[in-house]
Amino acid sequence: MKSSVSDYYRIRYAGNGDLSSDGSVLVYTRTHTDPPAEEVHELVRKDLRTREEEILGTGMDPHFSSDGTGIYYTDSADGTFQLFYLDLSSGDSAQLTEMRYGIVSPVFSPDGSLAAFTSIAETGSDQASLSHPFSQEEKEQDALKAAEHPYVSITDVGYKNDEYGGFSSGHFHSLWVLNLKNRELKMVSEGERDHVMPVFSADSTKLFFVSNRERKKEESIAMDLYEADLKSGVLTRLTSDNWVAWYPAAFQPVITEDGKSIIYGALAPSLAGGMPLTRLWRYDFSTKESVSLWDEKAPCHEATAFLYNAENLGMQARETAAVSSDGTHLYFLSGWHGAVNLFDACIEKAEIRQVSHEQACYRSIHRIGNKYLLSRTDFTDVPQLYLADEAMMNGSAEWEPEKLTDENPWMKEVLVSPEEMMIPSLDGEAEIQGWVFHPQEYDAEKKYPAVVYIHGGPTPMMGYALTYEHQAILGAGIGLILLNFRGSSGYGEAFESMKAAYDGRAMTDILQFVREACRKYSWIDEKRLGVTGGSYGGWMTNWITSHSKVFKAAVTQRSIANELIQYASSDMSGSSKDYQSFEDFIKDELKKSPVSYAENIDIPFLILHGMNDMRCPVEQAHQLFSAVKETHPDQPVKMILYPGMTHSFPMSGPMNLRIHHYSAMIDWFCRYL
Repeated sequence: MKSSVSDYYRIRYAGNGDLSSDGSVLVYTRTHTDPPAEEVHELVRKDLRTREEEILGTGMDPHFSSDGTGIYYTDSADGTFQLFYLDLSSGDSAQLTEMRYGIVSPVFSPDGSLAAFTSIAETGSDQASLSHPFSQEEKEQDALKAAEHPYVSITDVGYKNDEYGGFSSGHFHSLWVLNLKNRELKMVSEGERDHVMPVFSADSTKLFFVSNRERKKEESIAMDLYEADLKSGVLTRLTSDNWVAWYPAAFQPVITEDGKSIIYGALAPSLAGGMPLTRLWRYDFSTKESVSLWDEKAPCHEATAFLYNAENLGMQARETAAVSSDGTHLYFLSGWHGAVNLFDACIEKAEIRQVSHEQACYRSIHRIGNKYLLSRTDFTDVPQLYLADEAMMNGSAEWEPEKLTDENPWMKEVLVSPEEMMIPSLDGEAEIQGWVFHPQEYDAEKKYPAVVYIHGGPTPMMGYALTYEHQAILGAGIGLILLNFRGSSGYGEAFESMKAAYDGRAMTDILQFVREACRKYSWIDEKRLGVTGGSYGGWMTNWITSHSKVFKAAVTQRSIANELIQYASSDMSGSSKDYQSFEDFIKDELKKSPVSYAENIDIPFLILHGMNDMRCPVEQAHQLFSAVKETHPDQPVKMILYPGMTHSFPMSGPMNLRIHHYSAMIDWFCRYL
């Protein structure tokens, strides 16, 4: 049996979970997709003593009530996710919210009386309208307005956002608190800025959150820590000297066990010109000051992980840090050399040690008493749930977490593990790590084509994690090469340089790695090499095929072809301020644009793009297709566009479209390699 893209309908994902107070019962989300594109999220109750399972119904993000008699969870209601409560004794379920745009990331107060969550809001909306679904009259008014094709007036930049799949103007994240006893609902946030990542105080009287409410819009990723007094409603800004980490990778703030401090992640500027680094800080409520907890000699680079190749349909929000049961340490996740392991930061001083040492990627950590519920993935398994205790976490016992779920036992007979390669860069300034997968059911005496898959970003990293799309390539009789070139995270500040990702060093890393792989593995047919990638990986696919003759076929996904389109039409628009004249800026941008070298792309070339992509607008695909097709009229050139799909596609989106996308890519390589 070999992997194929249709297996996506077989895969079960273990999502977020919770443990009963005595640690004997696990509840978690199990997710799969029914054809053509219906995501099914099941609530599973598992007795950890008997291993017996029971499906309680549908839903996500389960959380035991404080008395253990029920479960709070989210589920779809009329197209939006709402908060529900399931009584475990009667089996009765009750819907607790009717938010107009649904809820995201519910958290619960220590005393069990309150829930907090975020919800999308619009300019001009108020608590009354947002806390109720659209009325029939409102639906009719919206339909009439759409039929009239109203004009859009723009007066400022930054009016697009891929998250909303269109214009961002007038959309923001609002913050709410629900009393779970009397169902009283209150909007905590004020104004039309984002309020996110809520966490309750130890005594349940305050809510801490992160917001850009007092930041200039030009400070696009600048966020501060706030406190909301739930009795008086007063909001107080706690930090202003650093930028609390929400984008590009969120770090959920954590209250210390004694309730005297809150630990948060803040962005530190990269001295090497890369993305800002997430470092740990502790805000002391008594002194009203923040203290850095980052150890400059830490065995990791930052307190986050930009993992590119990991799938989990059952997990929306993830906890990536937890305070130890004795309140003296913070356990957190960090990406380093392709792995995402657990690390331990002392709360009282800047001292960090490594907890786990695995060739795997941990995705979440959730503490219940002295137990830790972990999500873990590797190259041959989707994220599964594991259980560790305090002794394992603090190092007094051997690291052997217990595996609690095994959703896809059939994968063990099919999937291929790679061989790791590490090579020195040509300029001697870096070590390049990567992995080479031979095809499934291959014969070592035969030759096979191979595809280089270039990750996006460029800041994310490929890691020890499963993306089933990759295994489907192997199932088609094609080898696979993954690597982390310069510009990737997880290898230190100098390696993560954004400049290195675009000045030729990253391309050289890729070409050198491919050459060494062909030299080391005799089964690779160096005359049948393909290349693909999405976003930055799409830009590099366009660039490398127009500046080298190594590859026989290419598939570019949601790519950048013309930097001027990025400047004017992307939701991450550029700037000409570093140039003496706007004309100089225009000329330089064209020099850096792959479309300018389209006449050099003389191989079979497939372009895949979502039509509602606001990060890399679909005009990129149109221009690239026109340029390559015009300059090579007899060459196989094809463009496939996916209506309604944003930049996150095909990593998310309707499964039938994702499968079509993956199939188109694999079929192209099967035909032309």
